[in-house]
Amino acid sequence: MTGPIFVDGAEPGDSLEIHIQNIEFLHPWGVTAFLPGGGTLPDDFPVQRSQTRSDRRESRHGAVRSGDHVAPGAILRVDRVAPPVLQGRISSTAPGPHGGNLDNKDLVAGSILYLPVNVTGALLSIGDGHGLQGDGEVTGTALETSLRGTFQIILRKGKRLGWPRAETPTHYITMGLSEDLDQASRLAVREMVDFLVTEKAMSRDDAYLLCSLAADLHVTQTVDMTKGVHAMLPKSIFR
Repeated sequence: MTGPIFVDGAEPGDSLEIHIQNIEFLHPWGVTAFLPGGGTLPDDFPVQRSQTRSDRRESRHGAVRSGDHVAPGAILRVDRVAPPVLQGRISSTAPGPHGGNLDNKDLVAGSILYLPVNVTGALLSIGDGHGLQGDGEVTGTALETSLRGTFQIILRKGKRLGWPRAETPTHYITMGLSEDLDQASRLAVREMVDFLVTEKAMSRDDAYLLCSLAADLHVTQTVDMTKGVHAMLPKSIFR
């Protein structure tokens, strides 16, 4: 983790708009693994195995490969602010309303992440670089590697958020996080309905109907105690 970063003027009830401007590889290799008792299928794989995947032709920006060429979508999967003070000290492993170990593979360069501010200064931390990851991150690891990122942080005064949100150049994203995957799905859809009501001036009924017509639900990850579902709505449907 890099941080915490103190954001001047940030107070509870505000939010951070984090523009992911650039992500670079620090070396041309990464490690993926599974461990006993971890992942989505712990009973099926009660052993330990790891692989190092590399491409020696590229030093910083190139693709990481094993056999066939694989073009990675580099992400820094942990983006979090400090939780509310009354929660006390918590682990960075499980994600929550404060962000955390989101494991959302769409948070690549060019994306924007929105996080609520819970304490003075927000105390933003970023880390845990992935060179490549599928939705679900089923073994408990992705392609773990070292990355360097450039971010622009914009403070949105008075813009209150209940859960992390994001957008890519092509989609709006809302997130649901819960130990129960069904509840995570409900939260993601509820957040998208709220987004359409507050940001697109739609009625709740129309927003809910639109979610069924155009929003795609993706399982973000299933391995960090708290599971994730994110809803993706294409920007192209709006004028």
